[in-house]
Amino acid sequence: MLRFICSKEKPLIIPLFVVHEGCPNICAFCNQRNITGTKSVKVDEIDAIADEYLGFSKKREKVELSFYGGSFTALPTERLTAFVEKGKELVEKGVVNSLRCSTRPDAIDEKTARYLKESYFETVELGVQTMSDKLLRKMKRGHDSNAVYKAVEILKKHNIKTVVQLMSGYPYEDKEDLEITLNSFRLLKPDYLRIYPFVPIKDTEIQSEIERGFIKMRPVNEIIEESAGIFIEAMNNNIPVIRIGLPQSVDIPDIYPHNLFQVTVCKAIEILAEKGEREFLMPEEWVTSFNMAKRKYPEIIRGEL
Repeated sequence: MLRFICSKEKPLIIPLFVVHEGCPNICAFCNQRNITGTKSVKVDEIDAIADEYLGFSKKREKVELSFYGGSFTALPTERLTAFVEKGKELVEKGVVNSLRCSTRPDAIDEKTARYLKESYFETVELGVQTMSDKLLRKMKRGHDSNAVYKAVEILKKHNIKTVVQLMSGYPYEDKEDLEITLNSFRLLKPDYLRIYPFVPIKDTEIQSEIERGFIKMRPVNEIIEESAGIFIEAMNNNIPVIRIGLPQSVDIPDIYPHNLFQVTVCKAIEILAEKGEREFLMPEEWVTSFNMAKRKYPEIIRGEL
């Protein structure tokens, strides 16, 4: 019997994009402007954005203002402070409950974590991609796996929740790279995981290498299977997976099923069923994935959590 878990905390996240700001280099796979399809937010736009989201979104118990798209904690001090102060203002007014940001692992230290904690940041998302140092160099990330371990340790010390963002199916990734990443889960123990199957985004180094025939894009079904393997290992380590796949955008190649999360969880169940697993404890949220897998393995049983 395998127990699948999902996040019980599902806040309304109001996203604010600081496109590529704070990043010291350009990774081989990254073009933030194409991913977000927008330009960086201005401080004086934040109130209106928050009001808009709260106006059309269903009420939830918790609301988080989140700074995405760049390396937030690596922003120039003046710009970082302006964003943080505006975020604090909205928390203190009761407009939102807490703050959230994404950043690089090597842009987290004790001083930064303390500042975030004192400024109502409850969650930090780390762009990790892989825990293989060899692959990190190939991706031109500019940091090693030790930076990830250190960042997670510091954030946990300051009671800040950590989300680790991983990329599956990168063209240069091999089985050893993947195994290193999977084995890291037991030591890292992040609070949550995001899985981003590789997409060849326009105007990136890796997309150019694929176009010129230096490296081949891996088959989509193979990448989904790898994503399912990461999902399984996350479940084995009681780490909820909160997203699989990038948001839909006109600038991102539409190569994966639009119900990618469901398809990946279905594939995970099929992989385990192939190995002899017959009973799954699963939350209601994933019953569709279970029913999809049951078509191929009618003998499997779902138990409710």
